Amino acid sequence: MTLLTVGIAMVAAVVIALSVIPDRPEEAARPDPVAATVPVALNADGVPAKFSLGVILTFGSSGEPGSEYNRAVQGAVVAAQRFSKGGTEVTLSARNDSGTEDGAREAVRSLAEQGVSGVVVSTTGAQARAAAKAAEELGLPVILPYAEPSEPADSTWTTSPSATALDAALGAALEGKIRLLVVNDGGSVPSAAEGAQTLNLQDFEDITALAQAAAIRTGDQPLPPAEGASAGAESVRVSDPADAVIVSAATPHRLARLVQSLQSRDVSVPMVLSREATAPAFATELSVVDGAVSGQLMSVAAVNGDGAALRQDAQGRGMSAFLSAVRMFSGDPQIKNLTGDVAFSADAWAADAAGHDAVVALVRAAAVAESSLPRDVSEALSTMTLGAGDGLAGPALDFTAAAALTAKPVPVHASSQDLGLRPTDGSAPRLVWVPAATSP
Repeated sequence: MTLLTVGIAMVAAVVIALSVIPDRPEEAARPDPVAATVPVALNADGVPAKFSLGVILTFGSSGEPGSEYNRAVQGAVVAAQRFSKGGTEVTLSARNDSGTEDGAREAVRSLAEQGVSGVVVSTTGAQARAAAKAAEELGLPVILPYAEPSEPADSTWTTSPSATALDAALGAALEGKIRLLVVNDGGSVPSAAEGAQTLNLQDFEDITALAQAAAIRTGDQPLPPAEGASAGAESVRVSDPADAVIVSAATPHRLARLVQSLQSRDVSVPMVLSREATAPAFATELSVVDGAVSGQLMSVAAVNGDGAALRQDAQGRGMSAFLSAVRMFSGDPQIKNLTGDVAFSADAWAADAAGHDAVVALVRAAAVAESSLPRDVSEALSTMTLGAGDGLAGPALDFTAAAALTAKPVPVHASSQDLGLRPTDGSAPRLVWVPAATSP
């Protein structure tokens, strides 16, 4: 009886204790499924032997339309080498589209005859759209890392931000600015600039005159003296100066020259640049013309630059692995660029995640399909969503839709800071695009 009484008392005490313990916290978020470190070598069991992919480029380094990403797409070499280290041989065959639509079609036909399983189109503009259309007609899966197809078929994907998304990001970059000035050299004007003052190069004698007019509108240069004014008359500046300049041009080369001209006239307000600024060709030309790299320069881009490696998440680890591979392969003079004319190290400073991830996606699709037939690769890719765990360096890609990029572009600032993540190259331009403080 005594033992029973004690037992009842103990049960009662436990019930009372549980009743006063606060509710348990909700289950903690599951850890990131990607390993703490992502290896350089990538495995892809199931990919057939003699697997090959085509890469279409526009040759040139003097501002030829479509050539702005021919160094960025060298990231494709990094992907192929990473799979090679994992035991999967991926052959990359490059073709020049000669900067024309006919050249693009011929390049695709040549690759199809060679037997490639898919194509990465690194050009932009009309020739990129022509290449995509030709690939569709031949049944080749095609990925465009830097452009949008005009009418994508089931076998065509873009991993580039859409024009609509870029326009929205540009609007975010201009938040708080109420007196906008557009300075344009043949580029597109974003909807965020509707109603803004616009200065077009075609309306001026030369680029210097355009830059002077822009500097007057921003209040950084005085108005021309009034007719008949005395030599000692006080200079006058506009009363309602622009508080931001949207700078747009048809090519990265022309954009760089326009930026440098504005800087030479001491334009001090923020310069928000069109997307062409994020192409390696812009950095190269800005360096050639002695333009300054500073936080005054802004643009918009997907979060797939080197700075992503500093993030404490899956993409950060994926980007870190990619940059480790860039450093590793840059040290091997036997590894060549896509055209095989120089060592990869010459383009290591520009090789980007977009070109790399396009190759990773096509290889992963071939592994799932266990086939190198273009039709099988295309069908497999159309069901896939890939992320850092699959070897991507950039944001996740969802190939169940033609526009595969899942992340929205964000405002970015230019920086000359060396992040120390790529091999040292004293001849390479130093320009890194860093997401704005409010960007994820």
